[in-house]
Amino acid sequence: MDLPFGHASPDLDVLIVGAGLSGLTSAVKILAKENSLNMKILDECSTPGGQLGTQGVRFVNSEQTELLTFLNQMNVPLQERIENERMQLKRCRDLDRGVLAMPIKFELTRYINMLDMRMKKFSSLRFPLQKRSMTMERHICSNLFFQRSRQIMFNLVELCSGLAANQIKYDEFMCLCSCCGGLGVMIDLYIDMPNSLMEVSCKQLLDSMLEKVKSIDILQNTCVAKVKHFKDYAEVISVNGTKYTAQVVILALPWDRVMQLDFEPPLPKLYQKISTSKPEPKTLLTQFHIRYSRSFWIYHGYSGDFSKIEPFIVGFAHPPAAYSGYILHTEGELISVRDTVLELLAEPFGEEMLSPLEFNQQTMLLSTAMIKPQTKPWLRIIWSGSASVATRNRNLMGGAVESGIRAAVNALYVVRPQVVSWRDLSDVQDKKLYEGVSFSRTSSLLSRINLYNFTFYSVFVIGLIVLLNFGYRQSAEIQV
Repeated sequence: MDLPFGHASPDLDVLIVGAGLSGLTSAVKILAKENSLNMKILDECSTPGGQLGTQGVRFVNSEQTELLTFLNQMNVPLQERIENERMQLKRCRDLDRGVLAMPIKFELTRYINMLDMRMKKFSSLRFPLQKRSMTMERHICSNLFFQRSRQIMFNLVELCSGLAANQIKYDEFMCLCSCCGGLGVMIDLYIDMPNSLMEVSCKQLLDSMLEKVKSIDILQNTCVAKVKHFKDYAEVISVNGTKYTAQVVILALPWDRVMQLDFEPPLPKLYQKISTSKPEPKTLLTQFHIRYSRSFWIYHGYSGDFSKIEPFIVGFAHPPAAYSGYILHTEGELISVRDTVLELLAEPFGEEMLSPLEFNQQTMLLSTAMIKPQTKPWLRIIWSGSASVATRNRNLMGGAVESGIRAAVNALYVVRPQVVSWRDLSDVQDKKLYEGVSFSRTSSLLSRINLYNFTFYSVFVIGLIVLLNFGYRQSAEIQV
């Protein structure tokens, strides 16, 4: 695309739009390499942090190497989640209840393992999407027998992709999950939260990043409406008409928000496609953080780990006497989120849960993840964001840090190419998550066996035997 030359000189070297984890990571990385650059950060929220928030904890696994390295550089400690007291207490989860709990967990585990074994096929960024691929809803219903198993997968699909299971196709979802490390990883971090995970304080991480970028002006409550792209610079215009010009602009925003911006010239079609499915009203995700005078769940014999399928809510306890989690809901249910959360927690943990000392919540739209990560900048416009850009640990904190570092290196390559080392370039190269991973044909074949097709073929074979037996008897009677 041939861009016009601008008639102004840029006021900034780098302009970052979005003060979430990915945007602040870009700022930290750029300052670490070149602290003489003139930078500014615009954020439409009243406080920095974005979806990271300022309260509660987040979980990290050992596979998120970029995040672990970044936390070490920020001097943010990680806490082990293993506690002797918690390990001896029971969990409160819908999946563990009822006489069908074992077969439900069995078929769900086999289905997830089957998808993870097929993930390598979809790991390439150049995987051709099929036009006639079935939806995830159909694929789930064709492989899972129990309704509870299906609903869990519907919730997981929506949580990972930002789309309902009937809105995203099977190959699109597999391409997306191949950049997340697999469904097993997503379930561990979003639902199961095993004791092997590590905890990181959101407040400590945010405070540490803000300390690193204290020399940069962060303009809060500044909503961007338009982006003008010239050959020698880019211009960002806020809703109140204020103009900001910079040599490079990093858009550290959810892709849904990027699509709402007015680009001049128009955004190329390469960056416009999200999914081949028809979009529907979005689901909201509300994170909550509750503080109590004591850990009431322990007095009822529970560890605090809680999950419910409908409505989909996941909660966990962390010291001292604090409780955090998230819930999926519609826009119409937003006003009743607090009451819904407290009532659901009060059922197993006691009526004391209805009267917290403090209840904080943060609501956001589920980010629609790009099927293929947008790693290629549009000349002087650079993308950043866990759901849209990350090639590893997408929709996770590790993906936000990875995309933030990649955006910083791309920005430095434009404004200060001499400070970019070969190591910086190698760190942002796409790495194949499934390189060297292979499964035998026997394992792949056995993974296809599930309760759904076992029941279907069993009924088919039994019915066939009955019909043959009936026909044999009829023929025997005729001969007699």
